[in-house]
Amino acid sequence: MKFDPQILFLAFFAFPIGFLLYRIIKHGGFKAAMFGAPIESTVGEVHGSGRKLIKLAIKVHKLGGSNHDKTIGLEVVAKTVGSYQMLPVSLSLSEARNFIKLLESAVGDK
Repeated sequence: MKFDPQILFLAFFAFPIGFLLYRIIKHGGFKAAMFGAPIESTVGEVHGSGRKLIKLAIKVHKLGGSNHDKTIGLEVVAKTVGSYQMLPVSLSLSEARNFIKLLESAVGDK
């Protein structure tokens, strides 16, 4: 029996792609797969100011599903002329409350 490197190459790429497709189907979409929970609703969006050619936004999502550790999803989006970058952040209820306290203290100092 001869070792075929094509099988290793195929397995190296097929497993991550298959796993991502499974998560997309399980959670109901690409963004939900990135959060690890289905998105029940989008609460709102805040636009930030960055450099001239960079548009920043933070979207707040209410996450659903049976996993109660992830209740809030923050989607940090940075767009430029040639790129799109999305960073999903899942927060539990206690982490979200702590984040709110930090934001309120930062705003209160101004």
